[in-house]
Amino acid sequence: MFNLKKEEYLIIYLLVIFYLVGTIAHIIDATLPLMLLLTPYSILLTSFTGFFFDVREENKRLLLWSLITFQITLFLEIVGVATSLVFGAYTYGDTLGVKLLGVPLLIGINWTIIILGIADVVRQKVTNNALAALITASLTVLFDYVMEPVAIAFDYWNWTAGSIPQQNYIDWFAIAFLFSYLFFRNNLHSANKVPTIIVMIQFLFFLSLQVFAI
Repeated sequence: MFNLKKEEYLIIYLLVIFYLVGTIAHIIDATLPLMLLLTPYSILLTSFTGFFFDVREENKRLLLWSLITFQITLFLEIVGVATSLVFGAYTYGDTLGVKLLGVPLLIGINWTIIILGIADVVRQKVTNNALAALITASLTVLFDYVMEPVAIAFDYWNWTAGSIPQQNYIDWFAIAFLFSYLFFRNNLHSANKVPTIIVMIQFLFFLSLQVFAI
């Protein structure tokens, strides 16, 4: 499935160890507060590794897509928090760090990594752009479904009604479909497999915390 470079293997090994330690530390009550304090920095570090090769290889078209995806998803989050019209009524807690108009800046970066990581592996298996975008959007929603209970438990964000509205999943499906379709339509690709590995590791991280920590 993956034909990896030595540098990619090194980063992946480090990420696996990093998230494994983080998973265990989230499960242990004594170390949980420290893990929540470090959450913004871990997301920032993960994002840096996800885009490192594309920046080094000057993959300008992919980086432009990433910048646009980040800006629009962040904008939609800001509108969503302010109006409750996009994803439903919700507010962000303090775990994800610095906010702009009530929305952590890192949330747009992480969503961009998730869509990129899923799209980059789907494009290797599916040639039809619309079908590839449909699969990518579906997998993005699955990722969100697994993450949501953990995010609520650890004060990433909280839903005003106390339950996750169906609107959240529908709108994230639409957003992921749009940006992944643009990804496929413009024949973009990452310079490495690290974004895809990040998505896989984070998925297992949130799944493990669902089982063992909440």
